[in-house]
Amino acid sequence: MEIEKKASLSLFTTIKTGGLCDYLIRIKTKEDLLAAFDFINKEKLNFFCLGGGSNLLINDAGFKGVVLKMENNQVFFQNDFSVAESGILITELIILAKSKNLGGLEWAFPVPATLGGALRNNLGAFSFDLSKIVEEITFFDWKKNVFSTLKGTDCLFSYRKSIFSDHPNWVIFSAKIRWTKMDRKKIELELIHFLNKRRSKQPLEYPSSGSFFRNPSIENLSKEKKAKLINDFILSKNIASGDEALALEKDIWERQTLPAGYFIERLNLKGKKIGGAQISEKHANFLINYNNAKTEDIIILSSVIKEKVRNRFDIQLHEEVQYIGF
Repeated sequence: MEIEKKASLSLFTTIKTGGLCDYLIRIKTKEDLLAAFDFINKEKLNFFCLGGGSNLLINDAGFKGVVLKMENNQVFFQNDFSVAESGILITELIILAKSKNLGGLEWAFPVPATLGGALRNNLGAFSFDLSKIVEEITFFDWKKNVFSTLKGTDCLFSYRKSIFSDHPNWVIFSAKIRWTKMDRKKIELELIHFLNKRRSKQPLEYPSSGSFFRNPSIENLSKEKKAKLINDFILSKNIASGDEALALEKDIWERQTLPAGYFIERLNLKGKKIGGAQISEKHANFLINYNNAKTEDIIILSSVIKEKVRNRFDIQLHEEVQYIGF
């Protein structure tokens, strides 16, 4: 096990901000993980696990403790299932599955996340989410010093959350995934479809942490406020079919959420800059590092957004990104 001192965390995050950590340890095997926690426990240090570096905001002052860079990336396929280690990139896993005519995760292409981070936060997009294909997850409980396995149905998956979100002492090591037999050409067309969809709507050309805010709940608003917000949202979609509008309205009333980007866009905040940070012109729920931004720039910009949305719509936005080192 190699321990790197004073590593720059901005090199490992998709938004390219953040300071130094005291120690960085690359995890490739279970033995690496056990040895790392021997060191962490002996020195009484804080730690966090770093996967693909998306959905993270790291303090400009860095992180006091150990960063476990999950680079365990072995994958084994058998029939319609795979067992994949948590450090593998989602994109790489999708491509490997495609080579075996297996699909079901095309909607996540080309999200720059590792499997472990995606499982912890129940990665989702375009009305899909990861929980639907998870059979079981193997994790390390560092307080008990044991590896354990949970069935997918016991992982308490919900919107951008899982049981692992509430158990920081559990480190995801691998997962068994259930795939669907598909024609390889069909998988390729699906990958192109979702890639183009993201390119057209998301600022993939700039560093970002991905979607910044969770889609907010409108559950606590009065029925009149809800109805107006939902009606205004549907009108903004320019839906041609009456049936399509009715279906969307029904779906929103059932989910009791609206897209965070919609509220930000309604305030004409696209393009707003603070320091080197900017609200994307392409997607209002993406805060981008357009000019050597600091994490502080991102946080100030997000605070401005939250205040304006709260004052205008009586809606409280909550970050989807995880704050590290604060």
